[in-house]
Amino acid sequence: MRVLAITKDTFILRQVRLAQPLLNLRRQGLVADFWVTDPTLFDVPQDFVFNAVWVQKVDDAGLLEHLAERLEGRFLYDLDDNLLARAAYRGQDLVNREGVKLGVRLCGVLAVTSARLAALLERYAGVSLEGRVAVCPNGGEFQEGLRAPAPPRGLLFTSSDALALTSSAAPVLSAVGAFARRHRLPIYCFGWRPEALRAHWPDPVYLGLVPYWHYQALLASLPACVGIAPLETAADPETLDFINGKSDVKMVEFGGHGHPAVYSQAPPYADTDLAAGMLAPNTREAWEEALEEVLREGWRRSAEEQARVRQQRHMNRIARECWHPALARVRLPRPMRGARLKPARGLLGLAGSALRHLVYQQDYRAMKRLQARLPDWVRNLARRWY
Repeated sequence: MRVLAITKDTFILRQVRLAQPLLNLRRQGLVADFWVTDPTLFDVPQDFVFNAVWVQKVDDAGLLEHLAERLEGRFLYDLDDNLLARAAYRGQDLVNREGVKLGVRLCGVLAVTSARLAALLERYAGVSLEGRVAVCPNGGEFQEGLRAPAPPRGLLFTSSDALALTSSAAPVLSAVGAFARRHRLPIYCFGWRPEALRAHWPDPVYLGLVPYWHYQALLASLPACVGIAPLETAADPETLDFINGKSDVKMVEFGGHGHPAVYSQAPPYADTDLAAGMLAPNTREAWEEALEEVLREGWRRSAEEQARVRQQRHMNRIARECWHPALARVRLPRPMRGARLKPARGLLGLAGSALRHLVYQQDYRAMKRLQARLPDWVRNLARRWY
């Protein structure tokens, strides 16, 4: 199998649910070659031969219609979130929901992180997905050997998006802050710096937006810490539909690297095949009690939990048993060359595609943040270009 992968992401998601499984499939000999590009298809070599197309989180309606026509609907469409729901805590975004809905409707196979997400997307898209869903949970690549259980020497918090808390922010964050102060434990923060943290956490060690593989290396090399993974459980129905469509990736990251953790008692962590750390309702008392239990006794189970997480979610298994069969279902009857898939463009179209390609390659997230500050009419125009 030779795969052409198309994604609009240039940071975390591209690595977690595209590069990582593709590299693993290549290593296992299940994929002969692959090429990863952005929605412009600008840099796809004219003579690159492929027989499977993997589309990740693309919301460009024109491109999706083009793929559906050229490939007769034979493409894999991957979503790791319920992008058809609006979450109040995320504020303005640039998701073209009609484009996402089109992708759900036109794809040959929809890859999702859970059956729960598939049901939400089916309801929001208003289309039956029977026979078209492939559940491909998030997995990881892990270093050899298990971390020996040890008392935690800090706390870990990761946020690759806006903080997924609304009414529960104060009780949960204050519980974590009080626990850290009481035991004089540092809080290591990766990713975005949510403003809500400032009022509750004592001088967190902010490590910023590190590249995905560097983040994995740090998870492996840091001393044992208590992972912090909150999700809102009391919000308006649409916000909850977005949150409930999230994955258990924090359990894979924290549990798979031997860090005991506390997770909100929310569907992504309660409705999963993984068992790691402790679940807590989003009250201050429940979170403090769970954190104290992890520090007192919970860390002693971390090696057993780590072994179970790795058995369930090692990328060797997820790539072979989930991603490969999903790709096989959309395999083209005949190989195709890049030149045949790329849309015909005039000189002006080529210039526009080149500009968009440069934006995707440099810093797509920065462009999104800039666009979010623009007037509505400019932002609507930007959706068509980016």
